[in-house]
Amino acid sequence: MQKFGSAISPEIEQKLAELRERKKLSPVSSEQEGTPLASLPDNVVGFTYSPANESTPLYAKRTFQSFEIHKLTDGVAHLIGFVTDAQAAAIYDGKEPTEVNLYPEPYGESTRLIEIPLERIRRAKPPSRSDGNYTQLQLDPAAD
Repeated sequence: MQKFGSAISPEIEQKLAELRERKKLSPVSSEQEGTPLASLPDNVVGFTYSPANESTPLYAKRTFQSFEIHKLTDGVAHLIGFVTDAQAAAIYDGKEPTEVNLYPEPYGESTRLIEIPLERIRRAKPPSRSDGNYTQLQLDPAAD
């Protein structure tokens, strides 16, 4: 669904909807909107402009260049976004610390949809607020 100039195409929105359905996620309820991620129940999906910490508030509706977060079973949370193919390969390889620019919507060459567990984020810079609203992340290697 495209709103407010969103770069989320119907095809990408369909992929996101399938991902949410496969994970059996429910949108953050109106009563839960603005609640910090850590205080929300498991198996919810929400959107935020401050994506990389447990105190980030989640909202039910996607707005222009907001990040999607999935809170899964046992409090595990994934940040959803778009990176380049090379960055995706480094993330999936997971053997070395990796630095990526994660975009909330496809931007330039960053068109690869990816899920990043919050537990892998060592450091995050605030979103750029320009140039696609990316957030720069330093990721730890994947756990074995």
